[in-house]
Amino acid sequence: MLAFYPDSPLLGENVPQNQRSSASGHQLVVVLDVNANQKKVLPVELTLAEGVIQKLDKPENVFSVITFGSQSPTLLKSGVHADEAIAAIRDVSLRPTSADYLSVHLYDALNLGFGQFTHAGPKSVLLITEGNDGRGKMFKQALSRARQLHITCNVAMVADHTFYGSKAIQRYGYYLRDLAGKTHGRYIEVGGRERKVPSSVSRISESILAQDREQ
Repeated sequence: MLAFYPDSPLLGENVPQNQRSSASGHQLVVVLDVNANQKKVLPVELTLAEGVIQKLDKPENVFSVITFGSQSPTLLKSGVHADEAIAAIRDVSLRPTSADYLSVHLYDALNLGFGQFTHAGPKSVLLITEGNDGRGKMFKQALSRARQLHITCNVAMVADHTFYGSKAIQRYGYYLRDLAGKTHGRYIEVGGRERKVPSSVSRISESILAQDREQ
């Protein structure tokens, strides 16, 4: 298993150009929350990510993989085919936690993901996270950039706790629900059980494939 630490470089910044596709296939960026709080549900995150990539496994499609937690995001792969993206996901492990785990790292990860799109054609982000997203200003900036670049943002909420507080008020994923809706993506609350993964993979994949049909 690979471990990623605060002083790790943003891997993939110097990805060889021949690893990037010049085709007009679908580009999917998978963003994974690897904060230590996700210890119990990391297998759910990884199974979900791998399942969606397998559903979209076509020669013309390319994938990028990003992890984030209590430190800056790490770009593991950029513009690679499905087999290489899946191999990277299978090597993902949790990061050490720290007291400064804030939503800023989630939005940094999204912005890093937005920068991986290299050509015209359908563009999607799949964010798999606990949903610690409480930065309204940064949400607005992310939404604006996603719309400008015509990126569809799909959100899968994975955690071993409820996403709601008293009186059914949403505590996790409040802004992310809006991000998905306003970019024509899908928002799904998976929870922490692997039994929900197959149906979640189908729903997210259908949302992404529908974007292909609309192009």
